[in-house]
This record gives sequence, C-alpha cells and structure tokens, in this order.
Amino acid sequence: MRKTIADLTSGVYDHGAHADLADHGFRRYHPFSFDFDSTPLSLAEAEDHWDEPVKRNHQENRAQAIKRLEQQYGSAHIDIVIKNVTDLGPKSMSLLAYHNQFHEQARRSFVAGLYYPALVAACALGERILNHLVLDLRHSFKSSVHYRKVYRKDSFDNWAFVITVLTDWDVLADGVGADFLVLGELRNRSIHFDPDTYHSLREDALAALQRLNAIIAKQFGYFGSQPWFIENTAGAQFVKRAYETVPFVRAYVIPRSGFVGPLYGMDLSQGGWQHLDYADYGNGELSDEEFATRHRERDPEKVVSRAMIERAQQEPKRDGGV
Repeated sequence: MRKTIADLTSGVYDHGAHADLADHGFRRYHPFSFDFDSTPLSLAEAEDHWDEPVKRNHQENRAQAIKRLEQQYGSAHIDIVIKNVTDLGPKSMSLLAYHNQFHEQARRSFVAGLYYPALVAACALGERILNHLVLDLRHSFKSSVHYRKVYRKDSFDNWAFVITVLTDWDVLADGVGADFLVLGELRNRSIHFDPDTYHSLREDALAALQRLNAIIAKQFGYFGSQPWFIENTAGAQFVKRAYETVPFVRAYVIPRSGFVGPLYGMDLSQGGWQHLDYADYGNGELSDEEFATRHRERDPEKVVSRAMIERAQQEPKRDGGV
C-alpha cells in the first residue's frame, strides 16, 4: 500500500513516520517556528536623502515604536530606554526553544536600565545553552571518548571543557565556540568578584547580550549560513537530506518543521502558521540542489492554498491531490 502524507495522523508534522512515505525523496524539512524583535531598526532617525513618502512612513513607525516602549517601560526615562534599545540592536531570528523566554527577559532588563541583572542573566543563559546541548545530545555520542565524562553528570560549569566536547561532536556552528569563550570571560569577570565591574557595568552587559545574541543567531537561527540548510532558497530554509539524522538537527530543527515538497503553502489560523501541501508528489528523488531550483522556480498558481484544499474536497479524489 502506498503511504502518503494524507495517511498520517499529523501529516507533515508526523516526524516519526516520514521515512516510510512513498514520496519521501521529494520532501525536505522546513522549519517555521521563530522568535525575533526588529524594534531597534524602527528607532533610527529618518535619513535626509530618503523620499518624502518613505521618510514620512518611517517617522510614523518610529513614533508608534516609541509609544509602545513608553507603555512598557514608562515615560520618565524614555530617552535612556530608546538609547538602550538602539544600542542593543535587533534580536536575531531564532528557532523556538528553551532559550527564547530567558533571552527576552535579559534584554528587557538591559532596556530598563537594570544592567547587572541583564549581565548576570546573559552569562547564566549562555551556560544554560551549553548544558542543554550536552545533556540533550550526549546519548547520540556514546562511542565518543567524552561520553564517559558526561553521561552521569546533571550540569557543567567548566565552559572550556563543554565547548571542547561540543566541538569534537561537531555540534556547534562556525564561530559559536569562540563566541562562547568570549562570553565565558565576561561571566568569570562579572559573576566572581571584580571591583572593576562597577565601572563597566553597562558596557559589559551590552557586550554579553550582543555576544549571546550572536550565539543564538548562529546556532539556532535561520539565515546565518548554518551548514544544515540548503543554499539558494531565498526567504525560506530547508534541511539538507544528509543532515536529517544529525543529532542537533534531529533534536532542535526537525521537531519545529513541516515535511514538505517544493509546492507547499502556508496558512495562518487561530493556532498559528501551518504548512499546506500536496498529499503525494509521486516517485523519485530530488537532490538538495534540485529541490532548491524547484522551490525558486515554482509556479505560484500551483502553490497549495487553503482555497485550493477546499476546492479539492468538493471534487473526486485523485492521485497527487491536496
């Protein structure tokens, strides 16, 4: 019997059953679960050389952004709030995981002028991310020389050791290990007593948050040239076939993805965004490059939509239906 997405209870999200799909070769995992904040970009002053309609629209957006900040942080120190938001910069797009809520809390502390809580929170979250990566993935590396050193422990505070382990396991994206080491230096200087912290508190808090943001963007982001994503698919990311079994991708990316073909669509409902797709793409196998080409060159009329599904439900069932 030919098994298709239509036969699965959770369809494109029934991750444990996707390997048995008849059209498996046509599909890739598309993550669509993210967290970001671009407010700092709205706070920049309009440039003199901009066209008047563009300048006017930006000024209106800026005024609305400032009003939201006043509602959230009060108006008494709004100039400091605006400077803190601007200096902090945008919160990079990230997969939804355990770090998002704490990252937001740390950023809000900085914006409110609570620099020491922001500094400590950024450093603590860095350590939490390292611990999660080891604890969540260690059973995938039982043959590693490091496994006997980590399999019984519940937490780790030696950052250099953990970074070495994760690097040897090839878990960390490019540059993440170095970013963690820099954040670790800030952590050691700030958490353990150092009187100089009083004189560089805001500077250190800002540096820690920006370094943490870089770590999250590279390791959990969408548009940082992560090795597990197919190249040349502007506006969307898809997991390379060879990375579907990689422990980090399997643990963090795939559970937040839909298993779709090149003509999938997206639909916003009360439960959030959902993937829409054809039930069966047929037999065959697309390479990652071929998948990217088909996605770039797809006919908008053939992209699955809610209206298309509703029409199909009123018509006789046929192979390849939605």
